[in-house]
Amino acid sequence: MKDQEVLSRVRIFLREEGVIVPKGPIKEFYSQLMKLSGFGIGGLLVFSGKKAGRMAGTYIKSIVGDEDPSVEKVADYVSAFLEETGICKVENYELSDSQIIFKVKDSIFAQDVDNKKPVCMPLSGALAGVFEEVTKKEWDCREIECQAQGKERCIFEIKLKH
Repeated sequence: MKDQEVLSRVRIFLREEGVIVPKGPIKEFYSQLMKLSGFGIGGLLVFSGKKAGRMAGTYIKSIVGDEDPSVEKVADYVSAFLEETGICKVENYELSDSQIIFKVKDSIFAQDVDNKKPVCMPLSGALAGVFEEVTKKEWDCREIECQAQGKERCIFEIKLKH
């Protein structure tokens, strides 16, 4: 998947649309935010993530032009975004007709967090948002395992809504 043009375009996007922030303050902020998550903040985090995912999806569409990319190609672009931004390391993904399983390590949202439930809500929202924007279909994403729970990796299940 390390298509050099994809990585080059992602880097250009990040330079134009992003800002470099050290991971430490982000992790600390998110860790403190998770302590407040009992106050209904989860939905807001998913919503914000979905907006970010739609922005990335809009950019992916600008890369591919009029082409209607396959779900696999979109997954490749998403993997490049996640790794280049330092959000997480994508171990792999598995595709089926109406489902994608993303397995990632070192999610910025799960690092230094200890929780009974998955905590990578912004990433769940972003994954759903990018696939919705590019495919023009409705997707739902839920994190089924999280490193914050002491698991080896975070696993996201992305399904087409029927």
